[in-house]
Amino acid sequence: MNKEMKKELTRISAEIVAEAIQMRLDYERNPSDMPSGSVIEVHEDSPLLEDEDKKLGDVAVQIKRKTKNRRK
Repeated sequence: MNKEMKKELTRISAEIVAEAIQMRLDYERNPSDMPSGSVIEVHEDSPLLEDEDKKLGDVAVQIKRKTKNRRK
């Protein structure tokens, strides 16, 4: 890896760290009401990726796992 590539990698990693810090601060100010362990998947063509102001709740559907009916 040459000097310029290392510099670019350092810049990109700093951006990722800064974004992670912002995300954590945002979560602390606005905690999620989703149950622990929930997974959110965003499709590559999702409008969420085009507009940062669009909220997940505007386009998401909450899917609940079926409960098993156990017979004794």
